[in-house]
Amino acid sequence: MKFVHVLLLFLILIAISGCNINGEDSNQSKQESDPVLIEDHQFGLGTEGEGEFYKYKSLNDIGTYETGPVVVNLEKVEVVRGSFNQDYSEVYNVEADETLEMINFHIKFELNKEIDDFTFNQEHLHVLTDNSEKIEKPNELLSSVVHASILKSPKDNSERYLRQFSFRLKESTAEEIEKATLIIDPPVDSSGEPLGEAIEVEVDFSKDND
Repeated sequence: MKFVHVLLLFLILIAISGCNINGEDSNQSKQESDPVLIEDHQFGLGTEGEGEFYKYKSLNDIGTYETGPVVVNLEKVEVVRGSFNQDYSEVYNVEADETLEMINFHIKFELNKEIDDFTFNQEHLHVLTDNSEKIEKPNELLSSVVHASILKSPKDNSERYLRQFSFRLKESTAEEIEKATLIIDPPVDSSGEPLGEAIEVEVDFSKDND
């Protein structure tokens, strides 16, 4: 009989321990998924009195890709939500305190050879989300620009070398999105002929490494 009591006590302790571990795992998972207020940002997003933004997911050092003469260094992608205040909303053509859900890609471009006449710009970039929402191009006012003359200039020119391209989500939220694919069309020559193949890079936010 004593053996039965000891066995029952042992099973109860195991059950309690398991509940505690599950609870700790749940709390840890929740903490990891909580959004973080952006207080420092390479492109000043919401950090210069413009508004308030939160980062939900982020990946660094995704990889380097090539399409024709253009080299694409995908340094960072982040999923953010926030809004601009009254003073800056008109600058970005949004309503004051309008909630913005965005995927931002931070990219460096360079050329792998000298080339004179070609076209490549931010409109060559598109995003496809895991719920099949396709965003045809980056938001013009929230994004940097890139074009052939910038790519042909030395790296120490006055243009900012690292660029941000912001895609506004309409059918997804920062919490919901799990994966996204960045699609980059190849540069084209003066006749409109592609100089390379399209690039497709899938980013999986479950592998957050920031």
